[in-house]
Amino acid sequence: MVNFFKLYIKLILTLPWILLGVQLGFADNDKSELAEVLPAEQIVLQRFDPMFNQVSLELTKNKQHYLSDPVAYDDFVNRLLKPLWDTQSTSSALIGRQRFEKLSEADKAALVDAVDNTLRRYAFEGLERYSGQLFRVVDVVVNERASMGWVQILMESSLIPDLHIDVLIKQVAEDSWKAVDIRFKGITYVAVKKHKFRETIEEKGIGALISDLQAKNRKYFVDICTKANIVSRAPCPSLVN
Repeated sequence: MVNFFKLYIKLILTLPWILLGVQLGFADNDKSELAEVLPAEQIVLQRFDPMFNQVSLELTKNKQHYLSDPVAYDDFVNRLLKPLWDTQSTSSALIGRQRFEKLSEADKAALVDAVDNTLRRYAFEGLERYSGQLFRVVDVVVNERASMGWVQILMESSLIPDLHIDVLIKQVAEDSWKAVDIRFKGITYVAVKKHKFRETIEEKGIGALISDLQAKNRKYFVDICTKANIVSRAPCPSLVN
């Protein structure tokens, strides 16, 4: 189990970027009508369930192209994946809400950017580990206030037993939901990472945490972009230090 967890942890942690990536929006008048006749769980289900086949098809069809062209995959992430992830809420949870609220606006923005780039790196690492898995929604649970919930995903693979992964979602506006965390085998991404994040802040300060994250992100993207012979086009930074 340990080796299996290590093998798939990056894919599992990046499922929201890979899975929650296609916005199946309704027209404004349709959204109002749905809100009147459907419970929150049904709205979430009808928004997220159809997209999993689309994303799986896209990755199955274009994985090799995306591996050789990081600019194309970055565009895929920006257009389809990033809009459904609430990076600020994740950043706040990672360092603690009270500590996050006490940060200056500049430090908040820098931390959110560093976490955003880290999740982007995870999306690229997840692509490397993608091997034809199929994903579909099997359950949706929303709290009584319709403010938070979980979307349970079944990951089907021909290589390993089927897995269930829970994606924590948050309502950010009327009938608009975004992912903020992910849980596998009872362990969430925030729970795995928050102790290291907070320890770094306590020992070295928020600037050190941001610098550490961005340095790791930059190294990763320089490496893959050098192989693709691409510079100065997102996500590829300039090679000049």
